[in-house]
Formats: sequence, structure tokens, C-alpha cells
Amino acid sequence: MIAPHDLVVDADGHVVEPRDAWTTVPEPYRPTVTRDPHGYEHVVVDGVEILAVPLGTLATPGSKFSDPQSFLPIEQAHPGGSDPSARLVDMDSEGIDQAVLFPSVGLYFWALDDPRAAVPIARAYNDWLASYCAADPTRLFGAAMIPMQDPLAAVDELRRARNELGFVAAFVRPNPCCGRSLSDPAYERVWDAAEESAMTIAVHEGSSVIVPTLGSDRPFNPLVLHAVSHTFEEMLACAQLIAFGVLERHPTLRVVFLESSGGWVPFWLERLDEQAETFGGFCPDLRLKPSEYFARQCWISYEIDEQTLPALTPFIGESRIVWGSDYPHHDATFPGAVDTLRRTMGPLAADVQAKILGVNASDLYALPRAAPRAI
Repeated sequence: MIAPHDLVVDADGHVVEPRDAWTTVPEPYRPTVTRDPHGYEHVVVDGVEILAVPLGTLATPGSKFSDPQSFLPIEQAHPGGSDPSARLVDMDSEGIDQAVLFPSVGLYFWALDDPRAAVPIARAYNDWLASYCAADPTRLFGAAMIPMQDPLAAVDELRRARNELGFVAAFVRPNPCCGRSLSDPAYERVWDAAEESAMTIAVHEGSSVIVPTLGSDRPFNPLVLHAVSHTFEEMLACAQLIAFGVLERHPTLRVVFLESSGGWVPFWLERLDEQAETFGGFCPDLRLKPSEYFARQCWISYEIDEQTLPALTPFIGESRIVWGSDYPHHDATFPGAVDTLRRTMGPLAADVQAKILGVNASDLYALPRAAPRAI
């Protein structure tokens, strides 16, 4: 029996790239992963270290970086990150119809300065992700890595990912890349291509001491760095895309801010609106209030257990909120993500809950209709 149910779309899931994801990258730019005696795995590209973390721990729900005795290698990561069949089983158990997928290791190639490395790595990753999504192209959807180190190559890869691989988004990080912020004029052609191909741009942070990050010049603590990088970097990117006129010049560009919590949006938009009244003369491309640009073109991903969600939904807009599982990362809730989200949304009306569960993400990414799920 097929019964009606709310569409459930995970707007921010992750894959875990196995070592062989990079086999098509030519030497010397092929990423290598080596494990040291302390359990840290070092990802190196042409002599440049871009990540040092126990990858299996990063990609296993419930794991703790504060316990070195429990560190896991990448081969022991939760299987659904690299095995799509295992992921689909987990999605069924959670009641998730569709998922849009982002990298784990791939988030950190933003640290590279050499386009000769970044371009083939992006192509290799996107090809691997396409093969992963091919396990069920009605349920699994890719977010492309685009090599912003070379804006022309980024345009080519965005179009290839959209037209040949069928991806629904391209991800960028909010941090500077090669000294350029997302508002840099060099990226205008990337936003043009995203508009022309109806490709959503997903801004996704990843805590790092290698990628330039807000707060990295202050005393180091993993808790503080993670809290600051994910939220404050996305807040700054949001302000820059609005104030420097990117959204004004690209009025059909869709942008979603992921894995940064959602409670900052009402405060930040009110703050930007207030500042625009006094300092708007420094932003000649600003034609609307910052909050109006957000309402027109932006979405925010909430964490499943953010208690401010019901209270702040009216200030953000019920059609602008999505959710992400972060599966299978260490801080993901698995099993139980969707159940937790339903409890968090409890005070909201049923139609608003349905939007947040899946309708909004389906609209954001222009996903094909999901097949009915038996319940």
C-alpha cells in the first residue's frame, strides 16, 4: 500500500571519497593519503598538505576527535559515505526520499593555489560522484566541485557538471581562495554560467587551520574554530554577495548557505538593513534592502535540533529554510535525523513542516519528482 507522505529531502549530505577517487588525476597533482602513527591521515597534493585528520573518524556518526584512542582510518568510515547502496539503505531507514551530496576531503582543495592541480582534481571528483549518484539517479544528486582557482575552468566544469553529469548544484567555500573573496569581479563569469544553466550555488564551509578562516589569528581551540568558521564565514559571504552587488547583477542566481546553523539569518539581515541606511552609499550596486535580496534569492540550512527554528521561521520566511543531515560525518545524528527534525518543528503548522522537510529543497535544487515511498 502506498500512502501519502511528506517529501523528505536532505539538502546537505556528504560522501566520503575513497583513495581511488583520484586515480585519474595526473602526477604530480594526484592527492595522496598517508596515515601517521597518531592516527591522523594527511592529504597532500604536490607537496602541499591540505588536510590532516583521522578521516574514518570524520566520516563516522558519533565519533570524537577528542579521543585519539578511537581514531579510525578512512577504510573504516561509515560505509554509506562511499558505498551508495549502503547509503540508500540508510536513507530508507531514516525516511529520506532524496539527498544532495557534498564532499568530505573535497571541501579542502580550496586551500590549493595552483590551478594545474585544482582543475584535474575537480574533474576527477565530479566523475567519481557521478558514478556514486548513478546507483539511483532519482534519489542521489551531486553538488559539483568547481576549481575557483581558475575562473574560466570553473565555468567549464560547472557547465559540464550540469549538462553532462546532471548535477543540481555547485559548491563554493566562503573563505578566500587564491586571495579572492566570493565577491571578486573575477568570478562574475562563474555566476553568469550558474544563472544560464540554472545551477544552484551552495556555500559550504569546512573547519580548517589550512584554509584561511576567520578567527584563525586568535588562540586556537577546535570548539571555537569550528563554531566561528562555519557560521561567521557564511555570514560574511552572505554580506559580501549582497553588498558588493553579486545578487543585484545576477537576479536569478540561487544561493544556499549550508552547515552554518540558521539562527543568525534574522539578526544578520536586520543588521545589514540597518547598516545600509547609513553606509549604503559605499555600495553603489545595492538597489534593494539586504533582506530583500535574501528573500528573493537565498536559502538557509538549519540543523535538525536548532530550537530557534519554530520561533525564527516567520522572520526568515517559511519557503527559505531547508535542512541537512551532515551524514555520515562525526557530528551527524544517525540514526534519527528526521525524527529529531520533526520534534524540533513540532510547534509549526503541518504545511510549514512539509516545506522545510522537503518542498523547499526540491524547489531550491529543481529536483525531479521523487517516486512515491511506501509507508
